[in-house]
Amino acid sequence: MKIIPIVSMTKSQAATVCGSLTSTSKMPCKSYSLPTEACQTGFKMAKLKGSICSKCYADKGFYKVYENNIKPAQFSRLDSINGEFWVFGMVSHIGKDPFFRWHDSGDLQNLEHLEKIVSVCHATPKTMHWLPTREYGTIKDFIAKHGKNSIPKNLVVRLSAMYPDKPVKIPPSLQNVSGITASNVHTKTPMGTPCKAPEQNGSCLDCRECWTDSVISYKLH
Repeated sequence: MKIIPIVSMTKSQAATVCGSLTSTSKMPCKSYSLPTEACQTGFKMAKLKGSICSKCYADKGFYKVYENNIKPAQFSRLDSINGEFWVFGMVSHIGKDPFFRWHDSGDLQNLEHLEKIVSVCHATPKTMHWLPTREYGTIKDFIAKHGKNSIPKNLVVRLSAMYPDKPVKIPPSLQNVSGITASNVHTKTPMGTPCKAPEQNGSCLDCRECWTDSVISYKLH
């Protein structure tokens, strides 16, 4: 895909064109948050009893307590994605941070959204990016359009499970594609490398396994 030449932008300008970033107590880095109402697959899954999305962490706890502040910021970010300077703003926000997590809430909106994220990754080569998603179709469209070697080496795309204790089945067209892996959710027995956070007071601490190609298994919460 075509690499977008990046225009330098201040943090203040970045906040104007693409909103602010988010900081969560668990994560060792900044992240990016969109409203769950805008999830494509997730919104449908939330209506299905027993699905992971039906008990989405981003619709309860801290997110719920402070939703009067959080929701407007999330919708503002959502509105900004189609802006001409969104990629520039995100690159300015991330800078040379060693790690970045996309979508601690929300998900990919469409193929163009993913293409813009990939442009941000190309423009921030010193940063490892982690993108969890249930938008398998968007990932397949991206690979079909740009090829199996089109995921940047500093981007890990995690296909997220739909139900607890049911491991992700990576679609045939995405198998053996560098940069694409999966994450599962378990109630008792991990299906992959277990997330350490539950044993670390809910924090990553020095663990960075989510930024590798390991299949991660998170305990349902």
